[in-house]
Order: sequence, then structure tokens, then C-alpha cells
Amino acid sequence: MGKTIKIVMLVLCIHLTSCSKTDDTHICNGDCNQFKGRVYTEDNVGIPNVEITVSFSSSYNPWGTSYTRIIAKSTTDSEGNYVIEGYIKDKEFSSGHFFLTIDENKIENSISTNFLKPSDIYQGDYEDNNIHFIPYLTNRTQIITTDYKIPYKTNLTVNLNDFIPTTSNDLFGVGNAIRYGFENEYRFLTKQANNQGYGFSNGTNATFLVPAVYGENHLKVYKFKNGLQEYIDDIIMVTNPNTSPPLNYSF
Repeated sequence: MGKTIKIVMLVLCIHLTSCSKTDDTHICNGDCNQFKGRVYTEDNVGIPNVEITVSFSSSYNPWGTSYTRIIAKSTTDSEGNYVIEGYIKDKEFSSGHFFLTIDENKIENSISTNFLKPSDIYQGDYEDNNIHFIPYLTNRTQIITTDYKIPYKTNLTVNLNDFIPTTSNDLFGVGNAIRYGFENEYRFLTKQANNQGYGFSNGTNATFLVPAVYGENHLKVYKFKNGLQEYIDDIIMVTNPNTSPPLNYSF
């Protein structure tokens, strides 16, 4: 009977888009990797009781067809600090990828609207701010330190002017890409009023209130005109308090 159940589970694992297994029973005795960091808001206040999980995936894309093993998990302390010890199998060092995931629902409900919440970030096809891939993990002596920072929220006023389309395919839009969450070089688009990463003009002149952060913002203006695409990528530095004047772009 037990063998039959295992066979059924294996078949299901093969046919489903992703198979996940929790295997965190190993008792660490000097042979585990350590993962640590802090979850905090920009004013240096730690967020307690946030669950962090360390996992292994046979694919770089854990959302797709892959085998995923949950290695270990823990929650942040009263200061937002976390320390996780997890055992990595020998074959995993050379056969897949490691990543951290965070309970963004806990963060969402723990911070005020003064800060950019996870729900303020646009989630594209493979853009997920609650996942952090761990590069260059090759042996058990490594200690991985990764913080998760939540920035203050502000806005940029952007005017898209002189949009007079000559074809029905012409477009004029704006988006803003910022760093959010786990420390890495990846940037996420902030979510606009239409619940998308870009807001598009539907009149000759249109004004957008684009969610932004203090510090560096990568404002992206998109034009599709007469069958040709044009991108403008402006780095906008915002001070605290925000004194940035409205930004103007013409079609």
C-alpha cells in the first residue's frame, strides 16, 4: 500500500508544473549553511514574526516545471532579524539553484501606508519581490547575509503632453522601476492606478501620479509612434521631503 502511494505521488509530481517537498529534518551539527539578515523599514524599524524560507529548485524558474525542496525556515525576531540553518545535499551544490522567500502578506499587514507595500509593486510574469535567488552557493562553509528593506512611499507627478496619435496603435506611457525588498540589482515597476506597471495616455494631455521612493527612481517613458518604439529612461533622485516638480514629456 505504501509503495503504491509513493508511485502515485511520483506520477503526480511528474505531471504537475512543479513538485515541492519539505525536507528539513536534518539536525545540524557543524555541517549546515547559515542564512541570516534583517527585515526592516527605511526608518530602521525591524518587522517581527515574518517567515523566511530557504529552498532548493532544480530550475532557475521555481514557478515553472521544476522540483523544489524546502530546506529550512524561520521567523524574524522582535528586531526583524532572522537566522536560518539548513542542510544542503551534496548534489544540490552543482545541480540547481537556491532561493529565499518571504511572507509578504505579513509585511503588507505590518507596515503603514507611509511605506511602499508589497501590493504597491507590479507583479509581471516572472517578477516577484518575495523571492531572492542566492548566487554562488558552492560549499557548506558559506554564510549568506541578505536583508529585506521596505522604502518610504512617495509619488512623482508626470505630465504626458501633445499625444496626438496618427494611427490606432500609437501609445504614450510612463512607468517607474525601483529597488524593493531583498538586496539585489533587480528593479520592480511600481503599480499605478490601472493596476499595471505602465500608465498610458488616453487624451492629448494627461497627468499621472506615479508611485516612487526616496532616492533613485528609474522613470521609463514609452512611445510607440508611426510603427516605431522609443524608450526614455530618466534617473530621478527624490529627496525627503519630496520637492520634485512635475515632470513633462511630449509625444
